[in-house]
Amino acid sequence: MKKISITDITLRSAAEGGALGFKERLEIAKGLDKLNVSAMELPPLSGSKADSIFVKTLVSVIHNTALSLPVGLTEAGVRNAWEALKGADRPRLMVEAPVSSVQMEYIARKKPEQMLEIISAQVRACAALCGDVEFCASDASRADRAFLVEALKTALEAGATSVCVCDTAGVLLPEEFGAFLRSLYEALPALENVFVKVLCSDALELAGASAVYALSAGAGGVKTCLMGDGAPQLRTLCGIVQHKGDDLGLYSAVKVTELGRTLQRIQRLLGAEARESAVLVPEDSVTYDSQDSIAAIAEGVHALGYELSEEDLAKVYEEFLRLAAKKPVGPKELDAIVAASAMQVPAAYTLESYVINSGNIITNTACIRLSHSGQSMEGISTGDGPIDAAFKAMESVTGRHYELEDFRIDAVTEGKEAIGRAVVRLRSEGRLYSGSGVSTDIVSAAIRAYLSAFNKIVYEENEA
Repeated sequence: MKKISITDITLRSAAEGGALGFKERLEIAKGLDKLNVSAMELPPLSGSKADSIFVKTLVSVIHNTALSLPVGLTEAGVRNAWEALKGADRPRLMVEAPVSSVQMEYIARKKPEQMLEIISAQVRACAALCGDVEFCASDASRADRAFLVEALKTALEAGATSVCVCDTAGVLLPEEFGAFLRSLYEALPALENVFVKVLCSDALELAGASAVYALSAGAGGVKTCLMGDGAPQLRTLCGIVQHKGDDLGLYSAVKVTELGRTLQRIQRLLGAEARESAVLVPEDSVTYDSQDSIAAIAEGVHALGYELSEEDLAKVYEEFLRLAAKKPVGPKELDAIVAASAMQVPAAYTLESYVINSGNIITNTACIRLSHSGQSMEGISTGDGPIDAAFKAMESVTGRHYELEDFRIDAVTEGKEAIGRAVVRLRSEGRLYSGSGVSTDIVSAAIRAYLSAFNKIVYEENEA
């Protein structure tokens, strides 16, 4: 039986679409890690600080799955990618180069001889830093066969530990893709000693079948999408392996029983409803000013997913007018106003103390002590980070778990002793409850925001 290595490219496809925010991409990454895919492919760094922060965040929370980061075609690209990725448990640097005449000429503006030199230099630079280096031959199915073989040979000689052959344009039928891959093994026997994976376009809606033919021809890995249309669907490939794996001699380590739940959770997170879309809108694309009526603010609040009473809406509008007199108010500010002003209730649980242990070489732990009905209660938990550990510790104290819809920290003041405001959104039985917390310590702000939202849920449950 052959074990299939699955690399998921959802995060890269999502970045190219530009529709997902930091939180949504992070949740997708965590979901893939729990599913036990072999690797997840990240979008190349654009040079923005946000890109680097996102990769470094993944480095701190992803422990089972390899993180594959494209390095581009420049020396600086290799250095920047490694700087962001080097702390990962399983880092992988990927040299992706176009090998068809049309892509070399019109995308990379390089001649074949120049491209071979770049491939050699980039792979060598990556191999000097990282023990896992992939060479990805983009648009390989439309490349001159002799040049493609030379490009693969160059990458292997420079130190690539795996190669990926791509039918980027989706021009091959499944049988043709299998024959194409077999011809490469015949032309370059060295491929027998290296891990080969494939990326099959789903342009003809035959990517799953193409992947099976490629695996039968000798490939060991397939690039998939948890959602999207740039590659075989992960669910489709897992379904093929689950039902025909014994006949084909194939199996994978993906947790198939978890796949459906993971997809549902991520689809709920992304959603197509107005409330979801509103949260993903850049904060400066929708703004309100002091001339907006309470009806307009009510619509904005509803778009964020809240259902407020007339009394709470009046409080929100009053606070909105105070802020709008100074500056335009966007969705993020409106969300914070709801968290701080609406549905203020007596606190069923109050914070007594907390102790956080955090670092890059230790397990993040939190010990939270809460007071409830005059009784002190303590919970201890580990987590992907200090805040995740703190939230889980509070869940262990209260014995309740609610879906974390959103978590955000914004600076209220500037400087070394800046005050941060945390906003936590919890969902219970379809309704959103938000809480805010303010502190110079972001962990303290997060804990207080969580308790604020949590107490609102408890209050409504007791009143029901």
